[in-house]
Amino acid sequence: MSFTLEKKEAKASPIRAKGSTILENDFGLKIVYNKYKTTCPLPKPESQLRFNLIFCHGTGFNKSIWNYHIRRLYQLSQSFQVPWFLDSVISIDAVGHGDSSLANYGKLGPVFCWDDGSRDVIEVIRHESDTTGDFQNNNESRNVLIGHSMGGYIACYAAFLAPSLFDSIIPFEAVIYSRPDGITIFKKLFSKIATLMLDTFDSEDEAKSYFSDFSFTKKFDRRVLDDYMADEIFAAKDPESGEDVYKIKCMKPHQISAYLGAFMSLPKGMSAIPHIRVPTLHVIGEKAKWNPPESVGWVRSAINKNYLAGTVDMKDGEHLVVGEQPDDTVEVIKYFINKRDAEFKKEKLEKPEVQLKGDKKAIFDKEFGAMMDFDLDNMYGYELATTEDVVKASKL
Repeated sequence: MSFTLEKKEAKASPIRAKGSTILENDFGLKIVYNKYKTTCPLPKPESQLRFNLIFCHGTGFNKSIWNYHIRRLYQLSQSFQVPWFLDSVISIDAVGHGDSSLANYGKLGPVFCWDDGSRDVIEVIRHESDTTGDFQNNNESRNVLIGHSMGGYIACYAAFLAPSLFDSIIPFEAVIYSRPDGITIFKKLFSKIATLMLDTFDSEDEAKSYFSDFSFTKKFDRRVLDDYMADEIFAAKDPESGEDVYKIKCMKPHQISAYLGAFMSLPKGMSAIPHIRVPTLHVIGEKAKWNPPESVGWVRSAINKNYLAGTVDMKDGEHLVVGEQPDDTVEVIKYFINKRDAEFKKEKLEKPEVQLKGDKKAIFDKEFGAMMDFDLDNMYGYELATTEDVVKASKL
């Protein structure tokens, strides 16, 4: 595999929920992310479409949870097992997670609205586009946003906020459905969850044993778990005793903040789902129980039928399927990018700038002519809500 890997940093979105920082006007939050970049020669645009991928992790995890998947996808691309070319990849640490947690130490408040995480993703992509020219979503390269659990929510809401930045999205086991009694149920479960949350250990071996034998990561594929632990566990000094200890980057208060943030965020996510205007592959674990059972049908019916690009129920998959079944996860991603590669080549032919070879006057005359004639079906990009959309929205 031929690619570079660089740890980078960008400014977080300054538009954040009340209570998300200790000081109300502290806009100096950072987002740390891994950037992977192919070192292979880029293909000619007319011969092969380039794809860029953006990965978002779930609550309590970090950017390296996706390392294995990314290596496999580069391998598929560079060994010509797929028709598309993998160019640039980003894997992001959410604001209170991984290296972002360390970068923002002492600044974060107890409120983390997941839609702020979506704005952070948009900021990172724009930063990359402005500073390196990568992650252009155009006729030559396409951006696919992939997220798991909380990251699935973040992917969906980012696509709602900035559809022009993304070709498509793949939410795995997205947490984006809320029951009225959700917070009550969570409070009852939380006493058990909280006992599993440790963030300080006497030795590195003790920390690794925690993730391997006791935490909800104990069923992870070892290749994924090793990458995650290598990025999560670090040596530190106990501030009181001065002794050497080992800590995890997503400290317990930040984990709890992310879990509780769901209940402020999910109603917004549910309202946004019908208005996503990029192709969406909705993926669940066949045996997953973290989301309410009725959530699957609700999400799949709420997504506009023109943008529901497919559904996948991963065999034997549970909520943490991306860590427990990474090869199956890669196969799902591969399948969908293959699909989008073929579909976009056809969609591109419908673009006025392609049909009219970039002639601005011809495009202006054609598109504004259709508008003036109220020929809305032939205006590129104009979409009217259907009666079904309106009825659906009124029931949310």
